[in-house]
Amino acid sequence: MERDGNIRLLMAEEQTLLSRERTMHSYMQTGLAFTSVGLVVIKFLDGILYLIAGVFFMIVGGLLIFESGRRYVRFRKAVRLLREKEARLGYEIGTMI
Repeated sequence: MERDGNIRLLMAEEQTLLSRERTMHSYMQTGLAFTSVGLVVIKFLDGILYLIAGVFFMIVGGLLIFESGRRYVRFRKAVRLLREKEARLGYEIGTMI
């Protein structure tokens, strides 16, 4: 019975990590979109106001991309710890054969 509980707990942790990965990808996509919009505004619209708006969009995009990278590092660490826990318990839930 304890084995079933361990497997359920590991599967729940795996699902949590997968949802964190999707969030990380969303941050990256949003950051790239903001950066792209900033570049388009700067390239095709004239005026100081548009230049400021474009730079603002690019800064926000850069911050989102940075946050995505930070989340990626934390995600990889969490996956490594989960794999170590699985190996310690003698399971192969997330390993590729």
